[in-house]
Amino acid sequence: MPDDRAPIRRIHNEASAIAEQNAQMREQIAKALELLKAPVPDTFLGRKTQKPFPSADGEE
Repeated sequence: MPDDRAPIRRIHNEASAIAEQNAQMREQIAKALELLKAPVPDTFLGRKTQKPFPSADGEE
């Protein structure tokens, strides 16, 4: 005897799977937004970190 409720169960399972995927995507987006709010890391490019050594002829 065929089950008349099988398509309804399948649709319910798909809806549940979609809701779970939506929740996971929201969580990933929230994590990404937190990373984007963080300040840009300092790379030291173009910034002097120490004074250069004096040259042999007395000029810097």
